[in-house]
Formats: sequence, C-alpha cells, structure tokens
Amino acid sequence: MKTAGPTMQQPLRVVIEDRPLRKALTGVGNYIAQLLTHLPAVEPEIAARPFLFTHVLRRDWRPAATAAPQAPPPPKPRGDLRVPWWVRRTIQAGYDAAFRLLTHGYDLYHEPNHVPIRSGLPTVTTIHDLSVLVHPDWHPLDRVKWYESSFAVGVRQTRHFLAASEFTKSEMGRLLGVPADRVTVTYQAARDDFLNAGRLVESGGRPSLPAGFPEHFFLYVGTLEPRKNVDGLLDAFAALSPQIRARHPLLIAGAWGWKADRIREKLGERRISEHVRLLGYLHDPELAALYSHCTAFVWPTWYEGFGLPPLEALACGAPVIISQAASLPEVVGQAGTLLSPDDTDAWAAAMRTAAESLDQHETRARAAIAQARTFSWERFVRDTARGYRAALEL
Repeated sequence: MKTAGPTMQQPLRVVIEDRPLRKALTGVGNYIAQLLTHLPAVEPEIAARPFLFTHVLRRDWRPAATAAPQAPPPPKPRGDLRVPWWVRRTIQAGYDAAFRLLTHGYDLYHEPNHVPIRSGLPTVTTIHDLSVLVHPDWHPLDRVKWYESSFAVGVRQTRHFLAASEFTKSEMGRLLGVPADRVTVTYQAARDDFLNAGRLVESGGRPSLPAGFPEHFFLYVGTLEPRKNVDGLLDAFAALSPQIRARHPLLIAGAWGWKADRIREKLGERRISEHVRLLGYLHDPELAALYSHCTAFVWPTWYEGFGLPPLEALACGAPVIISQAASLPEVVGQAGTLLSPDDTDAWAAAMRTAAESLDQHETRARAAIAQARTFSWERFVRDTARGYRAALEL
C-alpha cells in the first residue's frame, strides 16, 4: 500500500539524524557529510536537512576547512575513557524527545547509524555492519546493551534499509531476516582530497609530506580497537627483518579506541616500539599525503561492512595489503593483495615484498586509482534516493 508522500510540486522532505557531525569526522560522520554535500546537485527534488544543526544548534553543519598538512603531535595512550552510560542515556532521552517534537512536517526520517530514534515518521535506516551482533566481545559493554535493548525495535520501525555493501545486505538477511527487496546497497566513494591526490600521482607527482615524516613507511588508518586486528599487524611487522623495519617504519593514524590493552602491550616491546609511530586522528589532506607516499597501506581487519580507508588508499595510488574478509573484496577488487587476517607469515611476506619492489609503485598506482574510480558519490546519492522512495511506496 502506497503511503501519501510529497506532491509533484513539493520536494521530498527528509530529516537526517546528524550527531556524528559534531566531532572530528570518521566513518558515519563522513557518510552524512558527503550525503548532504552531493544530494542537492544529484537529486534536487529531495530536500534533506540535518536535525541537530538545523533545529537545535541553528547553524550550518559543514565542517571547518582543514589546514595544509602538518605533522601532528603523538597521541597519548589512554584507558577506555567513556562517558558513564547513565549520562549518555539521559542525554539521549532528551535528544529523542526534541527530535520527535521538532520533526513534524517531514516526509521521511533517515537514521544513518544503525539504531533509529523512535518516531512516527516513515524511517530509512543505514546499516554499515553488524559486528555488534557477530562479535559483541569486540565492543564496549554499554554499546552491546544498547543494541540488546534498542536494535530490534529499530529494525521493526524501519521501512527500508540502506546497506554499506552487498556483504552487509547478505548479513542482514542471514542475521535479521530482512528480505532483499527491503535493502538497497549504497556504496560510498573516495572524497575530494584523495581523488585529487590520485590525479597528481597520475601526472607524475605526489602531495607533499609534512616535515618530519620518513621517506618510506607502512601505513595503517583506523581506530585502535579489537575488530581492526592492529595487534596482528604489529606481529607481522615484528616478523620483518630489523633492516626493513628501520627503512620502512609503521605509521598508525587513528585514535585510541576501546579494549586496546593488547595493542599497548605489543607497543611496549622494544623491537616494535622503536619503529612504530602513533599519529592520532588526521584530516583528509594529511591522510592523502601519507597514502600517496606509503610503501603499502596495511589493513588486517577481521570484519568490515565496507572499508573506507582501503578505498581512500586506492584513490591515492597506494599499494594495498588487506584482509580477504567480509566486504573488502568488493572494495579492492583485483587492485590489492588480499590475505587471511590471521596468517602472520603471509602478512610479513607481503610487506617484505612491498618494501623490496618500490620500483613497481607506478604500475600498481594506476590499477589502484582505476579501481577507486569505479565508486562515485553520484551513484551513492542516486541509490540512497532510490531507498528513500522505496520506503514511501510500501
């Protein structure tokens, strides 16, 4: 049965839950920012507005422009510092009430982060991955309890789902019983800084590295948390010869996450720590420079719903060594080296080969850039809009 929606003269009015835009942009924040950036040009008949910035903060949502690349100070290791659960739940209850009060008049609610706020609006929910259900031990306990109390309700509320990949769509059918016709796959793409870096590489150049960075290095990008298998990467790096570790140190760009004790322990080993550099969170221009110069981008994650850092690395022409797990073959195609995440010897061998074959970087770069360009924000927006319309046609 078709639901009453916008008329031919009136745009489809969509409200997007947008709290991830408040802080430094990572996965979901970038997802929202790119959707809001590209939607007006690609689908002008859809009027999407971010809730928090439009209704509460009363200001523009766009992130501030980033400065030119510069070497960041090293991050300080910390414990699993999280706001107490009861504080977050209190804030959440107030926010939810404001959302329901201020979103009357919209045709559709898009929840971009798994668990929608309880709302009477027709709801579209983005599922990036189902790692909390597959491996709750990878996540903080309060997040697991939040899913246990709210995720099933959100699934029932949702009319149509957007999945980050075909793998995630398959997982939704297997674990949630969601029919395939209620799920639209919306692949993300590389952002402008990475595409521009790729164009520069194709013309024979590369973005300038900030002062103080080594000439050659392996690169990991992502939060330091159990699912990313950073401790496994450190094992593979430690298996390299001292000469390779010295000439090709390991740079880790990403914030400290949760349950990271094993990573801290391994970083305390001298043969690793003297050749590993923690960079913390980096903005896109800095990341683009690192991707473009790295000996190889290395990502032995256990489970991903999509995998933006590998796509960013490909767009910059980086050699990519990555897990043959979950959605990642969809992202990398034939343009990278795919390995079992638990095969330390294979990872060490692939890293050794990358260090010893720098003369092949140009050939690999062309294949990597071509693979990244098979993904586009126009396609992402059109598929998202198709999901919106499907929700209103039930």
